[in-house]
Amino acid sequence: MIHRGLLFWSVAAVATAVGLFTVKYRVQDLEDKLDRTNQKIVESQKATHILRVEWAHLNDAERVQRLAEKHLKLEQASIKQVVRLDSLKPDAVPPRRDAPLPSPPRTGNDVPSSLLPGGARVAAEAGVPSPASAPHPGRKTGPTTPPQPALVKEPATSGPEGDQSAAATIDELLQRHERGNR
Repeated sequence: MIHRGLLFWSVAAVATAVGLFTVKYRVQDLEDKLDRTNQKIVESQKATHILRVEWAHLNDAERVQRLAEKHLKLEQASIKQVVRLDSLKPDAVPPRRDAPLPSPPRTGNDVPSSLLPGGARVAAEAGVPSPASAPHPGRKTGPTTPPQPALVKEPATSGPEGDQSAAATIDELLQRHERGNR
């Protein structure tokens, strides 16, 4: 009969040998995978370097300037291209405005109590309209048009035409400038 101890140690030795071979092959597979990954990293770094060089070449200011002049056919902006905003709108046709949507009835509860002055807080909590939420008595409801800006009249300074006491508008200044360039 084989001793139980000898049988135990034999089985343990065989299991250890199989385990070591299994671990060895796993380590070799992981090393191969690591080498492939490192190789891909190096290739990606080379490709990134090449792309950065190409990007620097494509974004060269002189090259972009030459291509813009060749293909875009752009011209310098002239003073004649600058116009006043009100000259773009037709004066004969008033702007069409739709009627505003009706607003819900106002109560004191639609104004936060932190914004209400002093005693109006009690009125808001009671559901009574507060002075802060009531419409202004002199204000009309409905569509409104924004006020037209007034011409700012500044005294003209002495220039190529001498002292002037009347104020000049932008149009007059542009006309003078055009006459001076002729």
